[in-house]
Amino acid sequence: LLARGDEVVALDRAPLAARAPRLHAHLVDLLDADAVAAALADAVARGVALRHVVAIAGGALPAEKACTDPAALPLDVFRASLEQNLMTAWIVVQAALPHLRRVDGDRSIALTSSTDALASYGLPGYAAAKGALLGLVRSLAAPLGADGIRINAVAPGDVPTARNVREWAHVPGWYDRLREASVLDRLGTPEDVAATFLALIDIPHLTGQTLIVDGGQTVPRPAGARRADPEEPA
Repeated sequence: LLARGDEVVALDRAPLAARAPRLHAHLVDLLDADAVAAALADAVARGVALRHVVAIAGGALPAEKACTDPAALPLDVFRASLEQNLMTAWIVVQAALPHLRRVDGDRSIALTSSTDALASYGLPGYAAAKGALLGLVRSLAAPLGADGIRINAVAPGDVPTARNVREWAHVPGWYDRLREASVLDRLGTPEDVAATFLALIDIPHLTGQTLIVDGGQTVPRPAGARRADPEEPA
């Protein structure tokens, strides 16, 4: 967003290392509704016209990744996953809406779901939260559409960031199997996901939808099907 010249208000519970002339960084825990509302109000008071909201906070908790038996998953871990992945998004939506309603033109909200909500990877707390975000998008499309505000979601596949690789290290071949499941024969990158959020912002007639960005991992294929060999003659 900064690279293309947009003004960006960034809320994070960790200090941002990046600095840029158009970046307004606020140190905020997104579970603190009052602090989120105050940060957005401060940005608007400084002259920022809030038009597009991208909610990307969350992630599967290490304790849930490490638990292989749903019956053994501690209740506090399940609850924490709902809080960090669902409640953070809802708090941001509620805080942003008054500001979005005050400006004209195209406006949008983009939430972050996951293919965990669409396929059986385990992670019940995380998947439940991400599935709830899909319902949130559909439920809000009509009432927000009446105000001219669009709402959509991005559902990425598992991206092998340094943290994810570290937290899945106890499962041998985790990312090898995910790559094999991809019809594009590669794993996703943060840039792939970022490009999808930019697309959602730039498509003015798209609302109530979820874009799945997983390289085709969740595309059903017949048993025994294999990829075409690019060296094989037609």
